[in-house]
Amino acid sequence: MKKILNLFNWKPEGQEDLNTNFNSNGEFNLFFDKILIGTLKFEKGMWTFSYSPEFQTSKINAIIDFPDKNKNYQSEQLWPFFATRIPTLNQPYQFKKIEKAKAQKNDEVALLKIFGRSTITNPFQLLSI
Repeated sequence: MKKILNLFNWKPEGQEDLNTNFNSNGEFNLFFDKILIGTLKFEKGMWTFSYSPEFQTSKINAIIDFPDKNKNYQSEQLWPFFATRIPTLNQPYQFKKIEKAKAQKNDEVALLKIFGRSTITNPFQLLSI
């Protein structure tokens, strides 16, 4: 049954047990070069992503996962676009970074703060506010 439920709650391999505590809060700005693309927030158990006014009026294409520049996206699950920034946590090096930050190993907000700044999967920078 758990495998069936996981089909509807996509998580990268090795991150199936990640869940952010309802009481966690976090806010991140997403940049491409010096352009503020948008803001990702987590509060009261809900992730939100919205594009910045600057990006909404630009001629730059929207991110595939968020095609409508004027929409305020909401989800209880962290979107794959952002979740892929968190590495699999099966390496001792990753655990050392988590311990040093005094973070919980299953808190997506905390893990994005530690690991989310950059990724090889896209050219964007994610900065904690």
